[in-house]
Amino acid sequence: MNAWPAIVGAAMGFGLGAAGSLITKRFSGRRAGIASSWWLGAIVTALVLAILAWRIGHRGEFPVYAFVVALGVPLSIIDWLEHRLPRIVVVPQLVGGALGLGLLCVARADPSPGFRALWALLAAAGFYLLLAVLVEGGVGSGDVGLAAVVGLMTGWSGWAELAGAVVLASLAGLALLLIPGNRASRVVPFGPCLLTGMTAILAVAA
Repeated sequence: MNAWPAIVGAAMGFGLGAAGSLITKRFSGRRAGIASSWWLGAIVTALVLAILAWRIGHRGEFPVYAFVVALGVPLSIIDWLEHRLPRIVVVPQLVGGALGLGLLCVARADPSPGFRALWALLAAAGFYLLLAVLVEGGVGSGDVGLAAVVGLMTGWSGWAELAGAVVLASLAGLALLLIPGNRASRVVPFGPCLLTGMTAILAVAA
């Protein structure tokens, strides 16, 4: 199998991850320590994008996924440390992903995946909004916004992919909730769970 897409993806991820560490530092401050180091963000993003590029190849979805994942890595770290997902990062992530998929619809003259992605966006955001109402303090507005991103990205591939991402994220969140400290405070960083579920599904479904 051709390894060049993975090599290009890793190189792109290294640069984007190093730049993304600036976002981590901006919203985590001194608490971040190693978590906000440029090399950690670079390595993690390079690894994830190498896997996605290897699976997706030269298809047009890769730049869109790369943009979303590159912002997802610092968001995951920020949520893990600070238990918040800054809208100033989530909103551009959502808008950029939607614009990228919209351009693919135009280029391919096929709007059906785009419409499905929009419905999936609403479904995922609505589900997490319901959780935010029912589970006091468990799910925040940032989680709802990020769920919209996950719905958009996975819904582009299909409804089964969206369901798979939500199930994986829920299982990861449940596992984190079982950690003694999290169980006592009932605070779980859903951001990393959502983004891990999304990335895993995108890689498998490619």
